[in-house]
Amino acid sequence: MTHDHHQPGLLSRHSPCRRTSGTAALLLMALCAITCLVPVASAQSPTGSPIGPGTSGEEKAVTDGIAAIVNTEIITVSELQTEMGDEFFRLKARYDGDELKEHLSQKRLEVLNLLIERKLLVQEAKAKNISVSDEEVDQAWEQTRRNPAGFPQAATQSKDILREELMARRIRDIEVRRGIVVVPQEVRDYFKEQQQRFTSPGTHHIRQILLLPKLDEDRETLKTRAEVLMGQLKEGTSFEKLAELFSDGSESVMGGDLGFVTKDELLAPLHEALDKLSPGEVSPLIETEIGIHILRLEENRPGITQPFEKVKEAIGNRLFQEKIQASHDKWMSSLKDRAYIEIRF
Repeated sequence: MTHDHHQPGLLSRHSPCRRTSGTAALLLMALCAITCLVPVASAQSPTGSPIGPGTSGEEKAVTDGIAAIVNTEIITVSELQTEMGDEFFRLKARYDGDELKEHLSQKRLEVLNLLIERKLLVQEAKAKNISVSDEEVDQAWEQTRRNPAGFPQAATQSKDILREELMARRIRDIEVRRGIVVVPQEVRDYFKEQQQRFTSPGTHHIRQILLLPKLDEDRETLKTRAEVLMGQLKEGTSFEKLAELFSDGSESVMGGDLGFVTKDELLAPLHEALDKLSPGEVSPLIETEIGIHILRLEENRPGITQPFEKVKEAIGNRLFQEKIQASHDKWMSSLKDRAYIEIRF
């Protein structure tokens, strides 16, 4: 079945019924002939299961068909299945039922988009007479034996597909990396604008009195005990002494000293209370799911920013990769806009 609507996250589809002339018309006639000869696969197997390895040995292989047409070439369902690899089993280990079907459908579209992009890249490479030697293919083939993770699964099973993958990478490097540079001022500007990325979080030296509910003690009784301690603090009783005598926290033996902590290490209510304290101040009663807390802030230490010289290389690499990605997306979009692409899957 031919889909004419747009698929989110994929590429635009062009109607196969658009008017053409000359060579383009002949090409489309040839494609129509191919379409008649090769059955169009549905998104399900004959047993109604989503495309992917069968759930039992009794399930039959999916009849091959056309998953997509890219200019004058086709991508078959079997190619899509091969590229999917073990994704079915990985997804099945995490999901089932409709959720599994939904994730499988999304993954198939992602993989199909990658296959379409590779097909476009290879076509562009051929148009610009960019090739890959047999020696380069052999070297890459040996590399796939040692580290298959660096290549698409289908490229580790066929030298022809591996050659296409190498051609796609070569044309991508030529077209995408052309003229991309990161100047020193860009690196410095990024460091100034994103300085928090290179600054460790500040730390806070705090003490705590923690009261936990006793057996059969209700919340109101617990709060009354805490208010008595708060009253003693206001009268000038030592925080450390009260922590040693009454706190249920393990740090009570050290006068409630929690040492230096970051705000992210604290429960949210403690974090919020700490934001309102200056060194030497005691918090009001803080209720959490654990119990009731009283904090005293001893000292704040600001975070430490890494020196520019230490991080400038990492920043430069990050900016370069961002430019590469933006250039790739723009170029790939232009290839798709100029191409005849029909999703049949």
